[in-house]
Amino acid sequence: MTELVVRGLAASPGVAVGRVLLLEAPAKQSAPHRGAAVEAEAALDALDAVAAELGARAERLRADGLRAEAEILEANRLMALDPMLRAEVERHTAGETAAATLRAATERHAELLAALDDPMLAARATDVRELGRRAARRLSQNGAHASADGPAILLAEDIGPADVAELRESEQSVVGLALAAGAATSHAAIMARSLGLPMVVGAGAHLLAAVPGTPVVVDGDAGRAYLDPGPERLEWGHARMQQLARERTRHARERALPPVTRDGRWVTLLANAATAVEVRAALEMEADGVGLLRTELAFLEARAWPTEDDHVAALEPLLAQLPGLVATVRVLDFGSDKTPPFLAGIETRGIALLLEHPEALAAQLRAILRAAGNADLRILLPLVESAEQVRAVRRLLRTATTTPPPLGAMIETPLAVQRAHEIALEADFLSIGTNDLVQYTLGLDRTQPLATARSAAHPRVLGLIAETVEAAHGAGLTIEVCGEAASVPDVATLFVGLGVDELSVAPARIDELRTTVRGISAVEAAEAAAAAISGERGDEQGEVLGGRGGVVA
Repeated sequence: MTELVVRGLAASPGVAVGRVLLLEAPAKQSAPHRGAAVEAEAALDALDAVAAELGARAERLRADGLRAEAEILEANRLMALDPMLRAEVERHTAGETAAATLRAATERHAELLAALDDPMLAARATDVRELGRRAARRLSQNGAHASADGPAILLAEDIGPADVAELRESEQSVVGLALAAGAATSHAAIMARSLGLPMVVGAGAHLLAAVPGTPVVVDGDAGRAYLDPGPERLEWGHARMQQLARERTRHARERALPPVTRDGRWVTLLANAATAVEVRAALEMEADGVGLLRTELAFLEARAWPTEDDHVAALEPLLAQLPGLVATVRVLDFGSDKTPPFLAGIETRGIALLLEHPEALAAQLRAILRAAGNADLRILLPLVESAEQVRAVRRLLRTATTTPPPLGAMIETPLAVQRAHEIALEADFLSIGTNDLVQYTLGLDRTQPLATARSAAHPRVLGLIAETVEAAHGAGLTIEVCGEAASVPDVATLFVGLGVDELSVAPARIDELRTTVRGISAVEAAEAAAAAISGERGDEQGEVLGGRGGVVA
C-alpha cells in the first residue's frame, strides 16, 4: 500500500509512531426487536451505566488532582442523565433495537443543539453523539477499543473526553490520536494536551479506511497523519521522537541554572496552567511560579455563574502547591470559544462581561483571596480596554479586603495598546496575551496555535508589543507575555529584546525557554527586534522567522 498523507488540524503537539488502533463502531444490529418497552429500558440502562462509569472516572481524576478534567467528565455524566435526551430515547424505540435507538436519539438531540448556531453548543452536540456511541458499544459488548501490539495510534471518527481519559487507565499503549472529525478546541483535545498525547483532528472520513495494525505516524505539530508510511517517513518519525526526547534531556540539564542572558539580564520564567497536574509539572521544571492561571476551564459546562465556594474548590488544589511563588490568577475569561451554556449567544467578552455581572465577579474575587494560602498572589483581568475597568475591579477588591493583592491588566487588542499608558497608571502590572492580539491585529484564527504563535513576530504585532512595554516601564510596572508565542524560541528572543520582563508558557516548554534565554544576548535581541519591527527581516506577510515553531497546550 502506498503512503497516504491525511491532512487535518493540529490539536495537541508532538510526533508519535505506532500501529493503527481503530475505535470500534457499534455492531450492526441483527437481533429482532423485542418491543418498545424492552428496548427503551435497555437503552436507558445503557445510558445509566455510562453515567456511572463517567462519574467513577471523574472521581479518580479528582483524586489525582485533575479537577478540570474531572469536571469535563462530570458534565458528560449529566448529559447522559438529561431528561430531554432520555425522553428522545423513549420516542425512538418503535421498531428499533436499543442500540439503534441510542444512535438515533442522540443524533436527534445533537442536531437540536447544533441548530442553535452557537459554537459552544455545537461542541456539546459532539459530546452527545459520543455518549450515544459509547452506550451502544456497551450493548453490543464490543469493548471500547480493538487491540494492537506495541505502541498504538488511536483512530476514530470522533471521541469524547471520557475516551481520552480512559487511555491513561488502559493497558494498551496509546501514544497518539487522529480523528476524522473533532476540533482543536474540543474537550477531547484539551484532555489530550493535558495527558501529553499528540493529536490531529478534522482529518476526514478517509482516515478510517486504515487497516488495523498497520503503521501510522501522527504529527501533532503540523496536523498530519501518515497512513502506512514508507521507510523514510517511519525513519523520520522515529528520529523526530528521539530528537524531541534528546532536546528535552538537554534542556533539563540547565533546569537548576538561572534564566539570565549572556549579558546578565534576568528573565522571569512562569507557567500557564489550568489544572493541578500542570502546576505540578511547572514546579518540576523549576518555574518561578504561575504567570497565567486560567479559571474558566472547570466551568465551561456550567449552567449558572459559579458560586464563591465553587471557585474555592477549584482553586485551592492549585494554589496550595505554590507557597512563596508567584500565582497569577486570571478571573473568568468567558466569551468567544469559551462560552458556557448559560451564556449562549453573548457577544461581550472578558472583563467587560464580568463587570456586567458584578456579583459574580465579586464572588470570584472573594474566592481567590480565600484560596490563596501562602502563594504570592496576583489577580489578572482579561481583555482590558480602559483604565475605568481596572478602577471598577479595584473598588470591588477593596470591599473584600483591606490589603488587596497586585491587580494586573491583559493587553490583547490594538485599542488596549492605544490606551496602555492610561491603563498602566491604574494597574500594578501588565500582561500581553499574544493569541488575541494577533487575531485582532492580523485577523488570524486564534484556534490555530502554530500560525498564531509565529505571527506574533509580524512587524505590526511587535510594534504594538513594543508600545505596551514602553507604557509599562514608563509607569514603573513589570510586564509579562503569556501567549502561545512565548513558547517559540525565536519569537521569545524578540520579546526579550523588546524588554519584556516575564515569559509565561506551558510547563513542558519552560526548559527549552530557559535554554533560549541563557543562550542569547539581550543587546543582540534588541537589535533583532528593532530590525523585525522595521521590516528588515521577512516578507510583507510578516513571516519573519526561519527556524523552529512551537505549539503549546
